Amino acid sequence: MRSTMTTMMVMAMMLGLVGSLAACGAASGERGAAKPSGDAVDVDAAPLLPPPVDAVARPIPGFMRGINIGNALDAPTEGAWGVHMSEKHFEMAAAAGLDHVRLPVRFSARAEAEAPFTIDPAFFERVDWAVEKAHAHKLSIIIDVHHYEEIMKDPAAHEERLLAMWKQIAERYRDEPQTVAFEILNEPSAKLDAPSVLNPLMKKAVEVVRESNPERLIFVNCAFWANIERLHELDLSWADDQVIASVHMYQPILFTHQGADWMGPLYAITGVVFPGPPAEPVSIPDALYQEDWVANWFSLYNTLPAHLNPCGPKTVYGDFDQVTAYVKQHDRRIYLGEFGAVDKIDEVSRETYIRMVRTEAERRGLGWAYWDDGGMNRGMNVHTGEWVPVIQRALFND
Repeated sequence: MRSTMTTMMVMAMMLGLVGSLAACGAASGERGAAKPSGDAVDVDAAPLLPPPVDAVARPIPGFMRGINIGNALDAPTEGAWGVHMSEKHFEMAAAAGLDHVRLPVRFSARAEAEAPFTIDPAFFERVDWAVEKAHAHKLSIIIDVHHYEEIMKDPAAHEERLLAMWKQIAERYRDEPQTVAFEILNEPSAKLDAPSVLNPLMKKAVEVVRESNPERLIFVNCAFWANIERLHELDLSWADDQVIASVHMYQPILFTHQGADWMGPLYAITGVVFPGPPAEPVSIPDALYQEDWVANWFSLYNTLPAHLNPCGPKTVYGDFDQVTAYVKQHDRRIYLGEFGAVDKIDEVSRETYIRMVRTEAERRGLGWAYWDDGGMNRGMNVHTGEWVPVIQRALFND
């Protein structure tokens, strides 16, 4: 996620909350004692205990615990968003005991607009450098086509270009070891959102990769910005076992993105705690009452007890239950490619949430990669060589 998020994306992310709100709405008459926002919350205490899991995804060797090197090669130009990829990224990831990095890359900004859609050789060398550094630090790496915004607006017009880019990427790295993996397209959205559009395109792209990489691991995002609520629509029935379904987890988004400057006025309310309810009810500006979903969410957040609160374990467990249902139905391995919560959030809530998402992913058998963007979601401070303490605790402490 990044500041280039469009109004359409924001609206779609809003709608993604409907399922969570509906789940809580039936109990909207219940009230519970508010918990002080500064107090650590024991999320393992009943009734906040995780639900039983009856299907665990099979592991993805080499891709179980990772971190994104975000806002670097996925920016319009490297450095434009404050991040220059450095060897320190790889060094710190390896030293922390992670087994891989996910590398978001905006190939679409470095490829010709007309056929044969040649990718800039100098830019390709920058990706080569990242692959070499991953090898040097004994890390696996996912090369992810990221921020291809044009294809979201007009899939038909950009299908040929996406496939041509993947033909070049696949052929360039065909001789790399299996510690190098590919991710077809980050966070499909807008006009690429419908299963009838997305599923056939993903199949074509995988087939292009398979021409030169018959056994390469390939990650495929579900629709709606890889929202778990749309995982059930991802059809991989045609795919071999080396094709992995991929999701992202940022729900509840009014919590994880509160105060984020790229999200707009609907996300301006800060001080939202996890789990709710807050010690004092949050006041909702009159303008936000025009957005029913915002008013409804904050009404439930202000009043429901922690185990029913939309800003609480119920939302996290509910989303992961959908992952488990997919695993149970399809026996397909699942990867959590992004999760996080911005640094506007109080440390107790932030640590509680990120740890819950991480441990729940592990409990369900998912590989994961924390979204480090070098900014509001930064985990590694490559300038000091130190981890942001709250992120370090959430990712590595039980």
